[in-house]
Amino acid sequence: MKQKAFKAFLAFVMCWGIMTPVRAEDPDFSDTTYWTNLCLYSSTMSYAERSSCTAFMEYMETQSTQMSQRVKEINSKTAEIAANIAEYAKQVRDYQTQADAMSADIDALSKEIMDLNAGIAIKESKVEESQKAIEEDEKDIQEAETKIRERIENAQGTMRLNQVLDIVMGAGTFEDLMRIVNGLSDIMNYDKIVMDELSDDIAALNEKKEQLNKEIEELEEEKTIVAGKKEEMVAKQADLLALSYQAQTIENEYRRQKVDLEAEGNRIAGDIEAIRQKMQEISEHLNDVVAANGFTFPIKGGQLSRLGGTWHYSASFGGGVHLGNDIQCSLGSTAVAIGNGVVLKTADGCGYGYLGNGCGVANGGTWGGGNQLYLLVKINGGLYACKYIHLLAGSFKVQKGDIVQAGQELAQTGSSGNSTGPHCHFEIYYLGDEKNFASYATSWNGDMAFGCGWGSAALRNTCDNNGYKAPCRVRPEEVYGS
Repeated sequence: MKQKAFKAFLAFVMCWGIMTPVRAEDPDFSDTTYWTNLCLYSSTMSYAERSSCTAFMEYMETQSTQMSQRVKEINSKTAEIAANIAEYAKQVRDYQTQADAMSADIDALSKEIMDLNAGIAIKESKVEESQKAIEEDEKDIQEAETKIRERIENAQGTMRLNQVLDIVMGAGTFEDLMRIVNGLSDIMNYDKIVMDELSDDIAALNEKKEQLNKEIEELEEEKTIVAGKKEEMVAKQADLLALSYQAQTIENEYRRQKVDLEAEGNRIAGDIEAIRQKMQEISEHLNDVVAANGFTFPIKGGQLSRLGGTWHYSASFGGGVHLGNDIQCSLGSTAVAIGNGVVLKTADGCGYGYLGNGCGVANGGTWGGGNQLYLLVKINGGLYACKYIHLLAGSFKVQKGDIVQAGQELAQTGSSGNSTGPHCHFEIYYLGDEKNFASYATSWNGDMAFGCGWGSAALRNTCDNNGYKAPCRVRPEEVYGS
């Protein structure tokens, strides 16, 4: 359930981040369970669905005064969040427990509502059948009453009993009186059984009507209970949405500050002497590496991100400096070499990450990078370095000093370090002519920014700004297309 809640946060943050205010006419949001599941738990939404999730959030605000107030409070705390980002990052992890509890409550309510609705459907069917049976009984009774009335009227016509007074005063002779009495006796004797049965039928019909009214009352009571349960579930869904909105606000601010946090203490990696020694040992093999023709895409099945784009995150993701591209991919996707070259460094041992997780430094990598891999490659006459960040622990197929070919499997993607979901943060550096390949590998000083700097200042050393004057950072979108 915790994993489910965590994915809920991720999915909602992702869908919230790429929403735009421009959208078609809003759909019907009355089925709040459907829309909550879509916007919080779905990781594969169309653009239209993502846009609709914005409208759903606004709809839920109008449905919940409490949620509307929560959103206002969150927005008013932006400056406080920015000033205390580390503390708020811890809160995001705590929210997972709260989201877990809320999701469990919502699931329980949803099941209870489904069970109640199933019972209501059965009772509605029973009520409908009872109503039809009563209508048939009423029809039969009306037909029987009509026949009796017709018989009495016909008998009155035969006996000249045109009015009640005829029965008492109409006999002019004894013979007339006897004729009237015999006529009345015939009616009573002939129809008594029928009238008794009709009376029984009417009594039974009234009992059925009373039972039907009772069933209808019970049905309405159950519908009232369902309506109350639905209101309770909508309130909990609104709480969960507000909780996710707060997590997203904190995460956006964290992204804005992330590049400066990463810059702290990341200029020189730990085991540089061991790396140099390893490179010296294989120096002869380095000279034999042939340049690749073109760049191989680094993640099989992945795609470049517009939200976690290069140089800056999108505005909806906080707009902070971002020195690489967050390649979108599923957990366990294959990371491959972008060209022919050598593995400069690996850092392994970080588990599944979270916002604010600095894991990476202790293992010889960059702060928050989690499990990492650094390559030096020759492509189209140029010398390039690249790094793969947030890889899956224990998935490495290569180690420092290994010669690799373009497309060769290196590791699998994960979500280690300062990460809130599976992806690969990927960077490329242009380091000059490919002729410097072996000498660069054997003399690398361990700078994991490859001379291009860290933090906001690194934006001065981008290749699209300085005309590919080495060293500079390459925008992956220029290499692979956007």
